[in-house]
Amino acid sequence: MATRKRIRLFTGILLLLCGLFFYGYFQYQRTNQDLKLATPDQTLTAFTLIHEFAGDDTLADKKYRKRVLAVRGIVKSVDTTNNGVSVILGDSLQRASIRFSMEGPWNEISDIQEGMIVSIKGILNGYSKDQTGLLGDEIVFNRGVLIRNP
Repeated sequence: MATRKRIRLFTGILLLLCGLFFYGYFQYQRTNQDLKLATPDQTLTAFTLIHEFAGDDTLADKKYRKRVLAVRGIVKSVDTTNNGVSVILGDSLQRASIRFSMEGPWNEISDIQEGMIVSIKGILNGYSKDQTGLLGDEIVFNRGVLIRNP
C-alpha cells in the first residue's frame, strides 16, 4: 500500500515537472509580433490622439493601451540619444506630443526630418501627463515602425 502511494506521488511530481518544463520552454521560445506585417487596430492622426488623451486620459488609456496603432502626424523632432531613436510627433503650437521608440533597421529612419508628415505604427505603452505645465503631455509608444507609402 505504501509503495502504491509513493508511485502515485512520484508520477504526480514527474508530470508536474514535465508540465513546468514545457511551459518554460514555450515561453522562452515565444517571439514578438512583427509590427511591419501587423495590421493596426486603428489608424489615427496625431492631433486626434492627443486631444482624446487631453479630454479623458483614463478612458483613452483603456481604449488604446497595448494595442497596435498607426498614427499619422508631423515630425516635431528626432531624438537619437539613449542608444536608440525616438521620433516625436506633434504640432509646434502644442506642448503635447507622441513619442515613438523606433525599432531598426536604422537606415529606414535616417531620412526622417522635422516638419515631415509620416505614419508610424507602434504599441501604445502609456501616457505621461505634465503636472508642471512646462513640458507638455506625452503619449508613449514602443516598437515604432515607419509605414512607407501612407
